[in-house]
Amino acid sequence: MTGKFAVIVILIALGYLLKRINILKEEDNQVLAKLVLNVTLPALVIVNLNKAELDISLSVLPVMMVIYGIIAKVIAISFFLKYDNEMRGTIGMMMASLNIGLFAYPLVQAIWPKVGMIYFGMADIGGAIVMFGITYFIGNYFSSSGNNTFNLRFLILNLLRSIPLMTYLMMFGLNMSNLHLPDPVINFLDVLAQANMPLSMILLGLMLNFRVERRYLPIALKYLAIHYGFGLIAGLLVYFFLPVSDQMIKTTLMVIWLLPIGVAVIPYSIQFQYRTLPLIGMTTNMTIVISIVILYYFQMFFV
Repeated sequence: MTGKFAVIVILIALGYLLKRINILKEEDNQVLAKLVLNVTLPALVIVNLNKAELDISLSVLPVMMVIYGIIAKVIAISFFLKYDNEMRGTIGMMMASLNIGLFAYPLVQAIWPKVGMIYFGMADIGGAIVMFGITYFIGNYFSSSGNNTFNLRFLILNLLRSIPLMTYLMMFGLNMSNLHLPDPVINFLDVLAQANMPLSMILLGLMLNFRVERRYLPIALKYLAIHYGFGLIAGLLVYFFLPVSDQMIKTTLMVIWLLPIGVAVIPYSIQFQYRTLPLIGMTTNMTIVISIVILYYFQMFFV
């Protein structure tokens, strides 16, 4: 497993190197992201869930993700009450908005090849509600032109536009109905699915930026302590006290709350005209590096 993880790190480094030597440009990440999220990742979801053994008990995962998202955002904002609305909104958007699609799925595929996609896919349903609903609401609420209205139409439309999420829900429905796609279709999609991990990791490397904004560094470090500190505490509480017998449910929640900040926070900050975009970009990159290290040691000692 450590060998597979080494390959993942090398692919991320390759993406960063290709950007540094101008073979790929930072703008290319938009094309790669669309390819991964709309083609290779849905193919991977279909291949993994076509004949997987699913259980209705997995519904606890999206529920826990939403509960965690609400509690974590309230706690994080409370640590920044002395700052202005824009900073509180920035912290509220970043907290519990997790990078599952681009970051987690390829790593999960390597660490738990048989069951990982099932559990993290279910958790991603709740993660999407947090990202497209709660995070968007907070960004709008604390912005200079914001209001406290909740746009249910926006949430539903964004959930419907998420091809990986819709693919997961479709496959979950087919699986629970004991319907399966034919082998020729799965064989074709498997070819696309094999490209998901290398493309996703190269994309992460392309997105990495080690520029440090010194004026925001103390705030970033304070946020990181809350992001990983609360995620670790919540994960341990779930692992030891959540009344479920399936250990993988507990493991999924413990790991998923230590993932990096989701990239959707950046376009939200642009839409709501936040001046803290440099802080968001720097902190997002820092969480990518930290989460890679955490998952490396996790798989080394516990998988």
